[in-house]
Amino acid sequence: MKKNLFKAILILIMNSAVCLAQTNNEIFEKMVGREAAMDPGINVQFLRDKPGHRFAVDSDSDGRIDIIYKIDSAEKHLGKRAPLLVKIVDEDGDMYLTGEGDQDSDLYVADWYGDGTIDRVVDYIDKDRDGDVDEQVLYQWTTVGYILAYAPTVYNGRAYCVSWSRDCGDDNRLWYYANYEYDQRLTEWKSDFNGDEMFVYLFYFDFEKGTLFPGGEIAFSFYDPDGDNLSEETVRFEGAGQTVRNVRFSMDIDNDTRAGNEHDFDFSITGLGPVTLPANSCTTLSFRGTTADPVMGWELMRSYAKSEKWSKTHLTWDENDNNVDLRPGSIQYERWEGVLNHGNEYMPQVGGPSCGAFNKRNEIDIDGSGKLGLYFSPVDQRFHLAGAELGWIEVDYDYDNRLDMVIRMEDTNRDGFFDTWKYDIDADSVFDRQFSTTAGEESLYSLEHASLSEAYLLVLEKALDDNEQLITMLKASIGKYCKREISDQVEDYFASKLIDFGKKYHLGEKIVNSSEGKRYYTDLIRERYWYRLCEIPTLTDSKDFQKIKVTYESGDYADTARILKEHVFPNTMWGR
Repeated sequence: MKKNLFKAILILIMNSAVCLAQTNNEIFEKMVGREAAMDPGINVQFLRDKPGHRFAVDSDSDGRIDIIYKIDSAEKHLGKRAPLLVKIVDEDGDMYLTGEGDQDSDLYVADWYGDGTIDRVVDYIDKDRDGDVDEQVLYQWTTVGYILAYAPTVYNGRAYCVSWSRDCGDDNRLWYYANYEYDQRLTEWKSDFNGDEMFVYLFYFDFEKGTLFPGGEIAFSFYDPDGDNLSEETVRFEGAGQTVRNVRFSMDIDNDTRAGNEHDFDFSITGLGPVTLPANSCTTLSFRGTTADPVMGWELMRSYAKSEKWSKTHLTWDENDNNVDLRPGSIQYERWEGVLNHGNEYMPQVGGPSCGAFNKRNEIDIDGSGKLGLYFSPVDQRFHLAGAELGWIEVDYDYDNRLDMVIRMEDTNRDGFFDTWKYDIDADSVFDRQFSTTAGEESLYSLEHASLSEAYLLVLEKALDDNEQLITMLKASIGKYCKREISDQVEDYFASKLIDFGKKYHLGEKIVNSSEGKRYYTDLIRERYWYRLCEIPTLTDSKDFQKIKVTYESGDYADTARILKEHVFPNTMWGR
């Protein structure tokens, strides 16, 4: 028995030594196949040749070239990996016609710096043989810490991985590569994360088992329900294997994506797991003969995310229609990933960069009781997270990174709906106004884009009209009692200064011209004028003011304007 035990230990040690001894190129060749192998003789000869030279190979001696070696000095690579030696393997039989590789079916093997080692391999796949790309597979190594954290096996300090993307809607657009890799800084805004498509980032390669294990963004899908080749929904699962640690479901609820504004998600619900994906809802992929562990398919992700019980959920609503990374030096386009929550004491941040702490509505469902559902409250004319116990907006209306105002919402009776609203008008940590109400009936909504978008657009239009009426009336009423012209600093900023914010990326211009942005600012302006009105004893002590106050706190702003007009201007044509 001791002899057998000794043999087992010896075999284990030998296998471990073999694993550690695998060279970079051997690992790539096992992941991809013999097609990835570079010819050392050609490498040496090629690097001595003049720039721009190509070396064509007829590997099967049929009289047609099927492999090309070249130095790729395209401008998009920025010379970061020069000399960048590339081997292109023809996999659809048309290289002899053009003398080039194509991006529907060919294999590209990249050797950074021409040192003879494989660094990246890109496989373009035309599944339906219609002459355009349907899938992209990127084979790579990495030493990035947060990626290594998911790796079940590491070789000489490197994790070897596969990222996969699928064009589900056949719009023939997927990831854009520089230096034959996805480089977020260089390529994210040139990649296509729109229409119907999906990716997994990453699968980790196990050399000994010859398998691929999903870890990180184990399924990230985009959906185009209205067929305009722009995504209105996106769902992201993060985890390892079939265990999902968290989900993010984002939606463009007002459906205002268009050319030049391709990513305009309005809210997200982030949920925490862990949950285990059911085997019968997962699919097994194979890459050049290497089998990957199962992942959930594009077709099922939305329904599964909505039906699963998450341990905690967090709504992030992009109130000012400005879902960008505002950190200095960042590229400030609307984030393609959806609306990324900002970490807080109740919920960790999931992914990055976040949408920031200011001008976003945050709502927390501590026990996940409402799943990924919404409800509409007539009290503030907003859609809220079902089951949320707490919500807040931290206002920075002039984007100086200083808190200007706080709005807080609470579900004090734990029935799943907010019943208390609090306002700290000057951000001094003291609530200047608060009220509790059960006025009106909440309407429940599931995350179905068509019905939710239709309902939201009606609410948005009404909120803008009601705010305009009430703000006009509030200013007139305050002016009558105070005997002077009335103005508000938030109103002044919105009217004349906001348009200059973030000029390089037209951020302020977009907010000013956005229905969502205008609604957010007029909500703030309305509330500030209402607070000032409530500071006028002559008005608030009158017998009719309680009726005005109850109407305002019920969320009926148009009727508030009407009653206020009748009370303040009773004997005028305007007040009738």
